[in-house]
Amino acid sequence: MTTAHRQITRSGDGEVGLRRARTAALRAVTAYRGLSWTPLLLVGAGLGLFAFVGDELPGIAGMVVLTLTSTGFAWGGAALLAGYLTTSRALAPISRAVATISASVVLVTATVVYYGLIVAHGRRWRLGALEDGSSAALNSLASVGRATAFWLAASVVAGVLLGGLGALVRRGTRIAASVAAGAALGLLAGQGLEFLMIFRAWHALDAFFLGRVLSATVSVLLAMIGATVLLAYRRAPTSWPVFAATSLLASLVAALLWHQVGSITTAI
Repeated sequence: MTTAHRQITRSGDGEVGLRRARTAALRAVTAYRGLSWTPLLLVGAGLGLFAFVGDELPGIAGMVVLTLTSTGFAWGGAALLAGYLTTSRALAPISRAVATISASVVLVTATVVYYGLIVAHGRRWRLGALEDGSSAALNSLASVGRATAFWLAASVVAGVLLGGLGALVRRGTRIAASVAAGAALGLLAGQGLEFLMIFRAWHALDAFFLGRVLSATVSVLLAMIGATVLLAYRRAPTSWPVFAATSLLASLVAALLWHQVGSITTAI
């Protein structure tokens, strides 16, 4: 190949790369403009607010609120629905990007509101003392900061994953949608399944443990119902055997994942 030919080839490659970059930038701008910011922010803020309130409520009332607003099922379900509902044919070229960004916005907003209320309220980190009698406020506040950073990162990852799954369930092909719905079911049920799998105090069920067991059970059942309804509601063919097989595998993986998440959150 002559020098002239090499220069022409490089010039062509540069133009192709430039066009791709422009296309990607245009899609990003279009996805940004396609977001319904107000509903997403309101849903995220409400999720964070009620999760905080649920922590403060005693007894069964607190467990009910926490099940619906402060569990892997609740937050994951909100992200899945955000991805599902923001997917449309009008935004077909960028629908998955819009879905993942929407889901991430909901979860990040919920995380910021939840931990912002913890910092503002103060009772959870100002109380307590160290062994030498000094205040443990700084250590507790640092712990809140580490938890916030961890869950913000997790919110972005979960938003991208569950938002994408929601988009696939609604607009994907027969097999892709069935696999996505099964994976979503497993992820939403994972935290509840993990608790039920490791729980050993069945012989000593007091009000606290009974509430935890009921919360975990309800989360699993709602995850099953929700994923099934979303898959059935789409106006396209589905594969129920693929959905069932994927659900079983994803549930096992998600339970193991939540076990690791629990270890990390305990350490920080």
